[in-house]
Amino acid sequence: MKLFSLFRPLKKIPPFLYLQQYSARDFYFRRIAVWDIATDNEVVVIDPKQPRLLTLDPWPEMIFLSADGQKTVAEYIHYAAEKYEGTVPDLLDKTIINEIESLLHYGILELTPIRSRPDIANDKPGGAI
Repeated sequence: MKLFSLFRPLKKIPPFLYLQQYSARDFYFRRIAVWDIATDNEVVVIDPKQPRLLTLDPWPEMIFLSADGQKTVAEYIHYAAEKYEGTVPDLLDKTIINEIESLLHYGILELTPIRSRPDIANDKPGGAI
């Protein structure tokens, strides 16, 4: 039995050049919209700007659910990179940042310089739906 085969090899993390240039990399991100889980396990969010419900694709859904105000953008990107089983995509940082920017545009996430949980209505599913 090989003693060293018991340990996982260190994962090679790309340099994340896009993240290094992102001005909000050290900001925390949190949900600022009411949301719930639909019957088919799909996240639905009340659009704060218009009278409609938003459904999210897998990437933005994962980011929205992770937006608990406890991780910075940079911490989240490194956390996501560690979850990859194989090779971490070189542009993972750009992908995640673009999705965060999209959720910011919809007004369902916000960036904050201090760690803070979402308001009680936005923290758990079913806040006001």
